[in-house]
Amino acid sequence: MFRKICIIGILLGLWVGCTRQPQVVGDPKQRLTEYIVRTFSIRSETDKDFLLGYLTGDVKGRLESWSKEQFREAFIESKREFIKLTIREIKKISDQEVEITYELKYNELGSKIAGHSSSAMVTNKKLCQMVLVQGKWMISDVRNIKELLEFKDELSLP
Repeated sequence: MFRKICIIGILLGLWVGCTRQPQVVGDPKQRLTEYIVRTFSIRSETDKDFLLGYLTGDVKGRLESWSKEQFREAFIESKREFIKLTIREIKKISDQEVEITYELKYNELGSKIAGHSSSAMVTNKKLCQMVLVQGKWMISDVRNIKELLEFKDELSLP
């Protein structure tokens, strides 16, 4: 009897050990949030490698191909101030793929937007596709759905 219980215990332990799911680092929402928040705190060109660690596929290739000047202009010299990130929907496509619809608000300070030289609050609604690659959720594509610009101190006439 004792022998049967030991054998069952060993077999059960082997079964649990062999059927364990691979360790997944973070969830898609957390990984996307980390990436977006980090883009607003870029201080040097060496941060490009950190951002690339969140990307895969074509989107990674596009950022890799940017020159130092392009990266500096987009992330370091831009005067963007993070306001808010709101996750609107998380849609599971499969166990290895999700789509996240989110809204990002930030201030664009003192730059030329749409022909205006003033500050504006920018609201972007975006769709992000994320895939599970070697236990990590990676951003594989991001598409703009809608963009709203609200200019500060803008004079409007009826």
